[in-house]
Amino acid sequence: MDTNPIDITETLATKMDLNFSRIDDNEISVQLKSKNPEYILSVIFKSDYEIIYFSCDMNLHVKKEKYVVITDAIVKANERIWVGHFDLISFDNRIVYSLTIPFVSSFLADEGVMESIMQLITDECDRFYHYFSLILESKDSSDFPISSLFLESAGEA
Repeated sequence: MDTNPIDITETLATKMDLNFSRIDDNEISVQLKSKNPEYILSVIFKSDYEIIYFSCDMNLHVKKEKYVVITDAIVKANERIWVGHFDLISFDNRIVYSLTIPFVSSFLADEGVMESIMQLITDECDRFYHYFSLILESKDSSDFPISSLFLESAGEA
């Protein structure tokens, strides 16, 4: 591959005036702007496998007593997205959005593609942030119905 997607991400972050930290040639961390608290996006490029891995920390930490209900909520959220998935990182009980793109050389990795991916990740995290927050902030251990977040009005005007 001629162009390193991490270089492209760094250029894009600079143009978008986003804070970032270049870890090495194959990893960068970018602070994404969102409707919610800012997310931290890690982008890792594995050139030997032609894979770009995105992991977006939503800054949501899960207490032990909410572990079961939030894992169920993550399953429900994952049923409603087409690309990527949410995870609960067991190391420190954080909710993250993850996306892996294989065969990077088979598509043109340019600023437009990387910007679209970063926007998709931000949009998905924004779409579910309040759902996860409601569950984590509730006094009891019950789940918040995901269907109420996606009410669609139907009918005739």
